Amino acid sequence: MEDTPKILVTLLLDGREICKKIHHLNSAAEIIDGCKRLLPCTAEYHRILKFSADFHEYIDTDLNDNVQNFDKFQVLFNSVKPGGALQWAGQQNTEAAGPSNQLKVRPLSNDVPGSSNQLMKLGQGPANADRLRALIQIKGPSILADYEASGTLSETSRKLLVKIGVSDLVEQRGFYPSNEEKLMLAKSVITLFPSLKIKMGEENEGFEHFYDPVSHNGFIEIKLRNLRRTLHDSQRRYRRKRAVTSDPSFHPVSITLQMPAEEEEETMVEWMTVMKRMKPSQENLTTIKQGMEKTYDSRRFWIANNSPTIEEIFQQYPHFVDMPYLLDFEFEKMYPGKADLFLQKWEGTIVPKLLRMATTKENPTFLPSTPESDEPCFRALQMLTYLLPPTASGRGKGWTKCSVKSAISYILDIKPPGTSGSRHMDPDRAAKNQQPHLLCLGHPSTTAQYIIVAENNKVAIPLEDNSLTCAIDKLFKMYCVCNLLYPAQLTSVFNFFEHLYDMPISGGKRSKVVELIARLHAML
Repeated sequence: MEDTPKILVTLLLDGREICKKIHHLNSAAEIIDGCKRLLPCTAEYHRILKFSADFHEYIDTDLNDNVQNFDKFQVLFNSVKPGGALQWAGQQNTEAAGPSNQLKVRPLSNDVPGSSNQLMKLGQGPANADRLRALIQIKGPSILADYEASGTLSETSRKLLVKIGVSDLVEQRGFYPSNEEKLMLAKSVITLFPSLKIKMGEENEGFEHFYDPVSHNGFIEIKLRNLRRTLHDSQRRYRRKRAVTSDPSFHPVSITLQMPAEEEEETMVEWMTVMKRMKPSQENLTTIKQGMEKTYDSRRFWIANNSPTIEEIFQQYPHFVDMPYLLDFEFEKMYPGKADLFLQKWEGTIVPKLLRMATTKENPTFLPSTPESDEPCFRALQMLTYLLPPTASGRGKGWTKCSVKSAISYILDIKPPGTSGSRHMDPDRAAKNQQPHLLCLGHPSTTAQYIIVAENNKVAIPLEDNSLTCAIDKLFKMYCVCNLLYPAQLTSVFNFFEHLYDMPISGGKRSKVVELIARLHAML
């Protein structure tokens, strides 16, 4: 017995687990014989699978394969009905009508779904829709049940779906499948699960969060990269790391600008001088806005090409500080028709849906019970940082490790009321080179005072609105106007804000962000 390998065997009958036991056996054939004695009814052997450490998946194995210590196997049997007919999980009548966005679970032919013969008939290579359905029926029937019950997929089901599809893709085409093969798998997913389709522009077809052939990103590509991490050097196609060309939290301002002519530059200087001398009052507002209009091209060219600090920008244009609604004016010039989109969508549509998601079984009760959490907008912002947490891929300039619960502090810091924003400058934040954020003096409600604080530049901008929604709107616009990097810890959160402003998501399509957008769209 000491020389006989010790293995773990899981016995499945009609797709359901019967038992899981440790055995001391020498071959796959012995495993099958041993399992037959454990069956509660007459059954026919179907297939035996062995766990592959390389693929992190159970794959077919030969009966003559060697058995080694701590190997793991799954042995599949199909029960035999009276008259010799085979039965398998999923064979029952599933043709009842359902919502149009639900997938009907059905066998694809008289062959056992997922069997080698069935998959061969469906073709080799990347999973087409029928092949993918067959794989799901045998390896992840819970995915189909989840979709039929809710009309969409939970994050757990989506991860299992990607794992099944990518494992088959790797088995057929290796660890470096072509763009066309990854694209076919992404389209097959959307074909099987139509509610997962999400369009974010005319050029977008709706499958790009699973695989985007332009940015080479998405859930499929991420899974492949994770699998390739375990490869030996001899198995790798690429051994040299690619140079990182830019910070992932950078958002480019897609505006074409030209350097002003010399005579225009003199006029700009005159207008800047006039504006600096004018007091921030309603009487001077028209003239100040006219000056901001006249100096717009020069200002955008300077910011885009010289990358001045916030302090330098506000020294030249101080009315951004004492008249912060000029940030709305500037943003509207940069992105015509988009300045009010966040205010229109956030409280009316996004906040209620995020609060509903916070009560689902998939999202544990993580929000602390505090007076602040009673405010819907604050609670929704917490939920957003939970759904789009800091990740290693977001690391860049200004990155410091933080937990999911502390991530919100990189956009909103709550302090007791009664002290000016400048006295709340945090030297620790400045030392860590952290990006501008909101300071809330008091409970985040309609009576709170909000201040945009940038410790590195010793800038504090008191906001007139006492609404957290309006404060977030102003903060985001300041990032765009000053062409700032997003906080590395909250890059995905700011990418989500970009979507609400109907702006292109910067830094390439981020799968987590697009998945959240799809889930929100699917909610009634």
